[in-house]
Parts: sequence; C-alpha cells; structure tokens
Amino acid sequence: LGELSGEFLRGDANTDGTVNLSDPIAILSYLFLGAAGPKCLDRADADDNGHVEITDAVRLLGYLFLGSPEPPAPFGSPGLDATPDELFCPHGQ
Repeated sequence: LGELSGEFLRGDANTDGTVNLSDPIAILSYLFLGAAGPKCLDRADADDNGHVEITDAVRLLGYLFLGSPEPPAPFGSPGLDATPDELFCPHGQ
C-alpha cells in the first residue's frame, strides 16, 4: 500500500524491499554498466543530495560494513521524501 502513495525505501535501489549489498551493486551497475535503474530514482539516492552518483553506493557500503550513519529518511520503512529535488518517484514504483 505504501508504494501506491509514492512512498519508497531509500537505499533499496534494486526494489526488493531490503537494503543490502545488492543495492550498491545495482547503483554501480546503473551508473557504469548501463543497467536499468529503479523507476523511482529516489531509491538509489542514498545520500539524498538529489542526484544518483557513485557517492550513493559508497554511502550504502559505509552503512552496511563500516558502521556509518544510516541513509536519510525514508529509511527503515517506506515513506515520502521530504527533501525537494528533481528526482521523481512514481506511484507504485
């Protein structure tokens, strides 16, 4: 239901409902290998700077393996992005 209202889980770049090693790999694959990104690019914007770039993969790797702070909300459970930017999250994506 949350996805139908435009909610998303920050860091869940592969849209499987969890944030794990596969997500920074999905971001790097999108950026450098031409893989399809999520329809909701906000998912891949792990540092919430309004752009999907290598720093997003680095941010997730730091969180997952180095004890760095978690990504900004919505993280942990789906929600809406409170930060205005050019990234769009279609309903249900």
